[in-house]
Amino acid sequence: MRSSVVPDDKQLDLIDYLYQHAVDKKEKTALIALTEDDHQIKLSWNELADAVSTASILIESMFRMETDKPRHVGYLSDNSYGNIILTLACMNLGLVEFPFDPRLDETVIETHWSQIKGLWVQLPDFEKQLITTSSAEKGPSNATIRSAIPLEHAALVLWTSGTTGEPKGVTLSRKNLLLNALAKLKAVPQNSNDRRLCVLPLCHGYARTCDLGTWLISGCMLAVASGHKGIIKMAPIVKPTLMNVVPRLAKRLLEDKKIDGIDQLRLLGCGGAGLSHQDFNQWQQERGVTVIQGYGLTETSPVICSASPENATVGVVGQFVEGWEYKIIDQQLYVRGEHLMMGYWNDPEETGKRIDPQGWLATGDLVEIDTATNQLRILGRADEVVVLDNGYKIHPQTIERKINAIGGVKHSMLILRSQLEIWLDLSFDHLRESQKTNVLQDAINQIMRNTYPSEKYAIKYFSSSLQKNELTIKGTIRRKQIVRNRLPH
Repeated sequence: MRSSVVPDDKQLDLIDYLYQHAVDKKEKTALIALTEDDHQIKLSWNELADAVSTASILIESMFRMETDKPRHVGYLSDNSYGNIILTLACMNLGLVEFPFDPRLDETVIETHWSQIKGLWVQLPDFEKQLITTSSAEKGPSNATIRSAIPLEHAALVLWTSGTTGEPKGVTLSRKNLLLNALAKLKAVPQNSNDRRLCVLPLCHGYARTCDLGTWLISGCMLAVASGHKGIIKMAPIVKPTLMNVVPRLAKRLLEDKKIDGIDQLRLLGCGGAGLSHQDFNQWQQERGVTVIQGYGLTETSPVICSASPENATVGVVGQFVEGWEYKIIDQQLYVRGEHLMMGYWNDPEETGKRIDPQGWLATGDLVEIDTATNQLRILGRADEVVVLDNGYKIHPQTIERKINAIGGVKHSMLILRSQLEIWLDLSFDHLRESQKTNVLQDAINQIMRNTYPSEKYAIKYFSSSLQKNELTIKGTIRRKQIVRNRLPH
């Protein structure tokens, strides 16, 4: 078992950094964001602090009109200007924030919110009200508003992606969010002259900590938009030096030669899944951009491991960030520490299944420590290991990552029935039907020969569907659901 300890002197809350920057940096640009109707807003740190104070008064007035509601705020997150200001105002007022991904099924959102209750905010309306509120109505200082809010209080509930089951609400404290952002910054330093472009959903842990949290602490500039379209809009304006993406977006940026403004990138964070060796090397060797891979869970705020600019290596996800204890039993990783969630929202039974009485979280992931780099390598999920007749164990994700790097493959899934089967979800239907080329087959044959040369396998095709609950909202496959939908029981 290993451990690293976070010093006890980290007592500032994330929102405190905003007000410090408003004093120290004043007119330096803090935020560039788009409104719901695509109008660009640019704020200095001083102006941002004023906007948060104004928003705090607006929210308090809403609660005064509905005095029976708990201090919970829910909304559909959209990475807009209103989204950012509402988030900061919730921090300022000590509210519990419930951002929902709009890609979730409406009935799922309604079911969750009916059990939570609180103030539901329509972001477009809130944003318009915020913009039109006069400067004379700015709120009191943050020191007065939040002087009695302990760091141990719940601050945010994020929903798991549903990779291994139905989405659950992960309750994170103010301290979770603060310490995880500090630990990420220690692994991957950034400075006040950096320009960070956030295009991943702010209703997920990766963007919340590695974009929003690190921005607040470091005092760099943050620009906010959504996805590939957001990069096209914002990159020429911002010329980012820092950006976090998921593998699919990283690959698309390599393929799209027409995007302006990303030539000044120095660090590209990549999470959610492993980046292929080919894409990793292309970013580093051809683009001159250091790729920072990491690993974590929504339940861990989310960062458990992170590469650093000095040790970024293909195929591994860095070392444990400050604040984690860990142990590896039968290749499964267990962690505990101050980054660990408070629990699943109003679900002590599910929390108890995941965290034992000693505070150890079973990640469900199989890992190993790479002897050459002392970094963590992810092998796959513990409940997805394929055991052959000869007792040999296969980790499907190690094969699937290589297959997913083949042009035209959106998703792949390796399972065992009477023999190994490789299921492919292709981007281009003509690849499936073409009799003119064996490029796809040859590439898969090469991967299998290099990994499991003696095993026979069959290739099958499917088209994954978000509507059939076969994909998570972050776009990864839900293996068990696909098997239930498509294979005989």
